[in-house]
Amino acid sequence: MTGPLPSAAAPPRWTEIDWNPFIRNCLVGGLRVRYVDYGTGPALVLLHGMGAGWQWWLENIPTLGQHHRVIAVDMPGFGNSEPLPPPAEMSTHAGTVIDLLRQLGVRSATVAGHSMGGLVALAMATADSELVRNLVLVGAGGVPMTERRLRLVLIVLWLVRALLRPNFLRRLLATKPRARRLLLRAAFRDPDTLSPELAAEIMPLLNAPGFLNAVAASGRAVRSSAPEQIRCPVLLLWGEHDVMSPVHCARDMHARLPDSRLVVLRGAGHTPSIERPHAFNEAVLAFTSVQRG
Repeated sequence: MTGPLPSAAAPPRWTEIDWNPFIRNCLVGGLRVRYVDYGTGPALVLLHGMGAGWQWWLENIPTLGQHHRVIAVDMPGFGNSEPLPPPAEMSTHAGTVIDLLRQLGVRSATVAGHSMGGLVALAMATADSELVRNLVLVGAGGVPMTERRLRLVLIVLWLVRALLRPNFLRRLLATKPRARRLLLRAAFRDPDTLSPELAAEIMPLLNAPGFLNAVAASGRAVRSSAPEQIRCPVLLLWGEHDVMSPVHCARDMHARLPDSRLVVLRGAGHTPSIERPHAFNEAVLAFTSVQRG
């Protein structure tokens, strides 16, 4: 059940919305899972990346919610969801999201995953092809990459976790544009595209209890990824300047997927949903509209 949507024809800015009526908690496999349920229409599930939470989609939910029932999940161990016990594999994250959707009465959905969330989305499509109607992979894990690059990405994630443990650093990132310019280059081509309001929402989430287990589990999932097994339509939505998962990796993924489309957003880095929200929203809605047609 969703809360009442604003009546304006144009979507409101996320800062104009009282999000409390849309925030839910659900007990899934004994774990408390936090999610946001906003809008009406075909289900669109949003899965965040490493160290994030549902708030990473704030620039997108108001627009997407005009056409979809948007369910943005705090995955276990992130945001306000309780962590899975080790080893917290991506397949276990996927099973938790699948069980949540079943409890919500969702029988068919487009699943969008950013970075680590892409690994979870791929695992969901493999585990339940009837539930996952389409995939949107955003700078996603699971793309083909060399062992050397994978090790480098995992090292960067470990360093990010160590760096962000002190509260004062997360406060700096939340309040100081200069700190964001210095420390967020791996995630954003231009950290100034992250507004002060959104930074205040998402930076405190980065010291997530599920971070370390998820880094190791992501490495295992990437090594065992088999895109050829995915049969549903897939939109690969990539930032032109993604340094974590470069566009050439997306092109390799595109070649290996039976039914896929690649859209590269100019000027964006690893987080195009925040860096280029208008173009991101348009690409997602164009894809889901074609699939419904």
